[in-house]
This record gives sequence, C-alpha cells and structure tokens, in this order.
Amino acid sequence: MTDAFASVPHEPGAPKPDPIVTAKNVHRHFGGLTAVDVEHFEVQRHQITALIGPNGAGKSTFFNLLTGFDKPQTGEWMFNGHSLVGTSPAKIARAGKVRTFQLTKALNRMTVLENMRLGAAQQSGENFFRALVPGTWKKQESEITDKAEVLLKRFKLWEKRDDYAGSLSGGQRKLLEMARALMSDPEMIMLDEPMAGVNPALTESLLDHIVELKDEGKTILFVEHDMHMVRRISDWVVVMAEGKIIAEGPPQTVMSNPAVQDAYLGAHHDTDLSEDAS
Repeated sequence: MTDAFASVPHEPGAPKPDPIVTAKNVHRHFGGLTAVDVEHFEVQRHQITALIGPNGAGKSTFFNLLTGFDKPQTGEWMFNGHSLVGTSPAKIARAGKVRTFQLTKALNRMTVLENMRLGAAQQSGENFFRALVPGTWKKQESEITDKAEVLLKRFKLWEKRDDYAGSLSGGQRKLLEMARALMSDPEMIMLDEPMAGVNPALTESLLDHIVELKDEGKTILFVEHDMHMVRRISDWVVVMAEGKIIAEGPPQTVMSNPAVQDAYLGAHHDTDLSEDAS
C-alpha cells in the first residue's frame, strides 16, 4: 500500500485524502433489477485503483455511469470537483477523463495511425469553415501526427502504423486503444478489463504500460477479473457485489476479506483469491 492510503480506513466508501473522482448515492435500475446501488465512492489521485467483483456485480454499468455512457435514476458524481451529471462522454473526455472498452473500439477500416489521430482533442480541422483553409490546421495536424508516432513507438505499434486497425490482434488493439487514449493528455484513464482476450506475450507489456502511466502522474481506475494482475499493480482495490460496494482496501487485505471471498465463491466456485493463485 502506498503512503497515499496510509490513513484511509479499509471499509466501503472510505474517503480519500485527494480524490479525483467522487460519486454519491448512484442508483441504476433495469426494470426490477438493481444494477448499481453505490452510496459513496472515491478514487485517489495519482494511484492505481482496481474495481473488482463477480460477474453481474455492476462494475461495467458503474463504469458507464461514471463516463457518461449511461444515466442513473439518481446520484451525483464529480471529477476534479466539478459535477459530471448529465455530461456527454465527449465532454467528459475533454475534461480529462478517458476510458477504454472491454471490446475495443478501433475503426477497423482506418489505419493504426489514422486511429491515433482521431484521439487528439480540439482539432482545428474538425471545424467546417477552418477545414476550408488548410493554413489554419496544417501545423496542428503535423504536431498531432508527431505525437501519434511517438506513442506508437512507445507502445510497440510503430511497424503497424500503416496497417488497418482491423488486422491487429486482440492484444494489439488493446495497446492501440490505450495509446489513442493518451492523445488527449488525460489526467485519468479508466480501463475496462484491459487483459480480456490478451495473450500472455502481450500481458506483461500492458501491465508495464499501466504502471508507467501512474509513474507519469496519471490516475488509473480499471475493471479486471485477473486477480494476479490486481494484486500485482493495484494500490487500492474496491469490490462490488450485487451493485453495492462491499469492501475496500489494499489488495492483500481485500483478498482475505470473508465478504469478498463469499461474493466470489458464490458466483465462481473455481475462483482462487489466495496469494499463490495466478
């Protein structure tokens, strides 16, 4: 556990010293089913927080609510002290909070480099009238391309820059989506199951990139089922079950929590939360 969490109690909804995200009384129902019922939730700035729980716990729905891709019946949530209630996903991204998806959203018929360019914010060429005057956006376009190329080299996708995104492997698409998210210089990155569908050869690379993002001052919140990954890179773990937050704390504390073990064993009899599980 890092020093940032030294004074944080190991309990659901625990307040953090410097939260970048705060959510209160967030409720989402689908008919008679309660998908999310979160009283209080905070994400500590500049740390890696994992959001875990068995299938059907409400993690992905909560992710969608926090990023504007779904709307709750009730609740409020803030990013950097500003309310995001009713804010569109595009505006949330421009505010500095971006996300990736469990099923990657690469545009398959565009090249890897073209996909990267789309991730840049506030492009002058997107304005209809400015687009008619190349002099107003050519310089920015060149700067965006330079930035994209730097990121592609960093994420080991440089040799794929002219390939169609649809030709990439599942792991390479995850790398592309993470790299594209950085084109807008976000403060916070939310990753929805970053290891899903990734072969072991690329898993280590993805893990290293996530840790590097924290080292650069980014805040990371990710949903993941791989407990080995959660234990390895998380500073703090939040556990959901049946739409509620049932536990919070450092990885080892959470994994040994009886409520967490009951939640997992009730849904996944083959799930092993022990230290030696991989």
